[in-house]
Amino acid sequence: MTPLPPPKTRTVRETLLIVCEGDAEIAFVRFVKRTYEGALGRSVQEHNAKGKGGKHVLETGLRRARNNRAYDKVVLLLDTDLDWNDKLRSRARKTRVGKHPISVIEASPCLEAWLLQILGAETEGDTRHMKQKFETHTGVEAHKLEWMERLLNRDVLDKARARVPQLADLMNHMGIAKRYP
Repeated sequence: MTPLPPPKTRTVRETLLIVCEGDAEIAFVRFVKRTYEGALGRSVQEHNAKGKGGKHVLETGLRRARNNRAYDKVVLLLDTDLDWNDKLRSRARKTRVGKHPISVIEASPCLEAWLLQILGAETEGDTRHMKQKFETHTGVEAHKLEWMERLLNRDVLDKARARVPQLADLMNHMGIAKRYP
């Protein structure tokens, strides 16, 4: 009689919900998740709030966290250009999901600004200017996957992590360990 194989051990990982403001944010989070698939320290789910500004993203995150208490952490990824102020920022900081406060990663004025920083194209300006600059630099809008597959990879993201605090926050929340050369 052959002995039974040892039972498989399962590790319990923290769960993270990332509530994204729109299509570009969700596409980027999914790209990072795919790129670091084996290196994620948490189970990551993402949800698209479908725009409408920072207040809507906050309310969507709170509603999802209340309806599904399985999340250990909630992160909001939003633009600061529409319906986001100090009062909402304070409300987000005071709200807790389990033991953890809700974390907010702000793209100022919009996601395209820090995507351009990741790509090494430092620019300044308002949201409209950033979106135009991004399209000129990449050839497409931010929510299109083709630019990510063409211009981003693990090495680019690892190097940009030191320069772009929002990317570092996102990767830290996802449990992606820093790689040292």
